[in-house]
Amino acid sequence: MPQFASTIKHVQEGVKGFTISVAVKNIEGWEATLNEMDTPGAKGIVRDLERLKKLLQADTINGESVKELVGKLGKATVTLAGKAESKNAEKAKQLGEALAKAAA
Repeated sequence: MPQFASTIKHVQEGVKGFTISVAVKNIEGWEATLNEMDTPGAKGIVRDLERLKKLLQADTINGESVKELVGKLGKATVTLAGKAESKNAEKAKQLGEALAKAAA
């Protein structure tokens, strides 16, 4: 399972916090974690994470598309955290808020 603290730290550091390979590895970890969840909204986030990976791995990165998608992921993650019944719900909310802030 990806680490909440590590992901939040990288997101807060902005573009400089992640290399493409580190970002992709992190995204794949979250995809695996979310695929195991039965919480409404998790599958949509997985689809958006797959799209984010493709955007990041493109020959030319479309920064505006990445920014929009990160904002969408932030909102969806906060919503998912509100539906989740786990000890990590608050951490998921913090991650979603960090993503939304990074996109703003």
